[in-house]
Amino acid sequence: MGQCIVESATNYWLIWLVYLGASAIFLTLFWRMTRFSQARWLSYSLRAVTVAIILTPWYANPRGDSFAPALVVILLDAITIGGSAAARAVVPLILAVILALLVAVIALFLNTKIKINIDKKQIDKDNT
Repeated sequence: MGQCIVESATNYWLIWLVYLGASAIFLTLFWRMTRFSQARWLSYSLRAVTVAIILTPWYANPRGDSFAPALVVILLDAITIGGSAAARAVVPLILAVILALLVAVIALFLNTKIKINIDKKQIDKDNT
């Protein structure tokens, strides 16, 4: 009995490691694909939403003893229990997306401000 619990816990963490590794590979490729020089706001927004959707965890079952990616929980609840059961993971996922977009807007603002300051210093240096 005890060995089954240990194997289950080991499998749980192994599955999470595989998922996070695959997510890291996907996000690296997606990050490179969304390097827009003209529409930086679109780049930041797409990256934020993707990171939030992929990396937001939620309780895998209503008892709440283990986590799974919220998107997976939504899909499996919708398929097995029904659409109304999927709502339990939709709320945290939407909140994570909103928070990620807020962080993206702040990062874009700060990076734009830094870039403007660097450009001003370069212009001042060239004029002197």
